[in-house]
Amino acid sequence: MKSTKKLKIWGIITLLILLILWVKWDNWFYNPKEPIYQTDSSPSRILITCSGDFLTSRDITWQSDPDSHQGGVQLIDLSKPSDTTIINTDGKIIKTSGGSSAYFKINLKNLIPGSTYKYRVTNKSIFSQWAEFTIAQKNDQAYSFIYLGDVQDSINGHSSELFQKAFESQKEAAFIMFIGDMIERPHDAFWGEWFKAGGNRFRTTPILATPGNHEYYKGITQKLDERWTAHFSFPNNGPENFLGRAYYWDYQNTRFISIDTNGIQSIPSALEQRKWLKKVLETNHQKWTIVLMHHPLYSTSRGHDYVYLRTLFKSLFDRYKVDLVLAGHDHAYGRASSIPNSANSSKQGPIYIVAHASPKVYDIDFSNKMDKLASNTATYQLLHVTKDSINLSAFTAKGEYFDGFKLQKDSSGAKKVTIYTTKSDAKYLGPTKRFLQKNSKKELEKYDLEMQQWISKKSR
Repeated sequence: MKSTKKLKIWGIITLLILLILWVKWDNWFYNPKEPIYQTDSSPSRILITCSGDFLTSRDITWQSDPDSHQGGVQLIDLSKPSDTTIINTDGKIIKTSGGSSAYFKINLKNLIPGSTYKYRVTNKSIFSQWAEFTIAQKNDQAYSFIYLGDVQDSINGHSSELFQKAFESQKEAAFIMFIGDMIERPHDAFWGEWFKAGGNRFRTTPILATPGNHEYYKGITQKLDERWTAHFSFPNNGPENFLGRAYYWDYQNTRFISIDTNGIQSIPSALEQRKWLKKVLETNHQKWTIVLMHHPLYSTSRGHDYVYLRTLFKSLFDRYKVDLVLAGHDHAYGRASSIPNSANSSKQGPIYIVAHASPKVYDIDFSNKMDKLASNTATYQLLHVTKDSINLSAFTAKGEYFDGFKLQKDSSGAKKVTIYTTKSDAKYLGPTKRFLQKNSKKELEKYDLEMQQWISKKSR
């Protein structure tokens, strides 16, 4: 009897596992076949990034057809227009199921702070258009940057409209930061869509990014698309198994740290990033510390809860007084600006922001951790950093001001947060189309009640 009962229990467990695998197969394991593509011989998808000192170097990457074995950059310091520096490099061929391309990467060193340069790239005597960039002065204590969440646009989508609004709103941005999921899936066509949306701005303003799950191939062990490290040239100062994905860089008075949350696929990989992060924070002497990571510690979406990330990183964020944590993934806007420091509950912890720039939206959860929420709302964020404060302003895709705050910190490290917007209202909190389609009238009434209770609590 006992053995029969055990067999029934194991049979039920097995059936449940099989049912979960059947329901979640596409989400967890299925990689659609990449369409066939061919790359033009002209240099394309030109990007400016940085893998070294932000005040003395830049990296240029681009793509061409697989027969382009060598490429180069022509660089001119506009203060010495008669002098042209020529740097050549060999291409790296990357083959995928859809085709192959040559990728090129050149590091420009010994650049002069305060100087403006123009450059163009070449393959097979075919030249790109000239583009310009400027290196900031070393003593500039104030700077701005753009922060964009998940893009995940369709082919011929509308993300370029949001991008251009952000770019026009912050023409002097030191760099543009992406929080992962820039593409829908690792296909050449989706990479092309992202580059098309960025336009010429990607050639003049450095791009900094952390990978998301959509830059990875699905599977029991997920693998990062090789085109990530071909397009992006970031500092190789991360943990050994996360080079070019987890990294840090110092700019003016700020240390920025990228954590590859999707690369955490086992206990060893989790501990490897945590150990590295602890050392990076321990040796940090900058006034401000900003972390970028794809998955958030505090979710804005129903059914999402990243307990493992809070377990791994929150104590470090609090102990070493991280100021701002920028994330994405949840396809809804959220600001958690009143979570106390776990090392000292009387002190302000980091401010956590979740944002996206995608046509895809998820159902929001009315978490009490969040002080501002928005569903059905893609946003772009403009940040301005000085020696005394960090200012963040969030705008909708239509360019409407939506949220903002100022974070100040005195010489003792004491923080003060000033919120510039009113509490969230029902205008930005309605259910998604998906929620309306899949839920009953009773569930919708429950949603409305949760929304009103959350608004009331946050308005006190």
